[in-house]
Amino acid sequence: MLRIELDDAKLWLQILEAIKDIVEETIFIATPNELTLRAMDSAKVAMVDLRLPSMFFSNYQIDMEEVKIGFSIVDMVKTLKGIKKGYRLTIDVTEENLLKLTFSGKGTHIFEFPLLDITTETLPTLKLKFDSRIKIETDLLYYTVKNLEKFSDYLIFKAYPDKFVINARSEKGRANSEFTKDDLIALEVEKESITGYSTEYLLNMLGRSELSEVTILEFSTKNPLKITYPLVNEGEFVYYLAPRTEIE
Repeated sequence: MLRIELDDAKLWLQILEAIKDIVEETIFIATPNELTLRAMDSAKVAMVDLRLPSMFFSNYQIDMEEVKIGFSIVDMVKTLKGIKKGYRLTIDVTEENLLKLTFSGKGTHIFEFPLLDITTETLPTLKLKFDSRIKIETDLLYYTVKNLEKFSDYLIFKAYPDKFVINARSEKGRANSEFTKDDLIALEVEKESITGYSTEYLLNMLGRSELSEVTILEFSTKNPLKITYPLVNEGEFVYYLAPRTEIE
């Protein structure tokens, strides 16, 4: 039915780690061209949109127009936690409705998971217009947000033609981090943008330097935030986060 291979098994686990705090169980969809996932968290605040084209994998074989792969992200991450670097991964969807993962390296390790019949909402592609686009070092952004965490449960993102600002304020105090164009990889602002986003969700989404050393932020005033991690071989890992309404 389906066989895909990755030279670096750890990359698959890192992708699952990036999903699990948003979605606990879901369905991947494999077609002849790509493996995709689009799923929303139970609170309908955040969405994951993952696209891995066939070229992302070292081998990609499918004999059907579509294969749905439903499983628990959380359970798989817990099971595979001990897999380290240096392994090659083969993923098979078998005729027995099993998801078979074979890790080859120091020994051969096989794990089989039953495919789950998961009912999920079909989510359309989000068509959003963003007034601001920022490219920033992944770790720099994460540790900035981490430093502001104790000041508020939501952070205010502000984009201007010459700078990007993150504010936090509450009865605990105020904090402000500011980045000029020289501090950023890129800054493109068609219109000044100011929006607040949940600190907890941001910390679950940011800092994925194992996926990409660069994070792309896109947003407009009072609109969702798009967080993109460009992956190797034209893959793309995207989060969407709904805005908070408390900002003035």
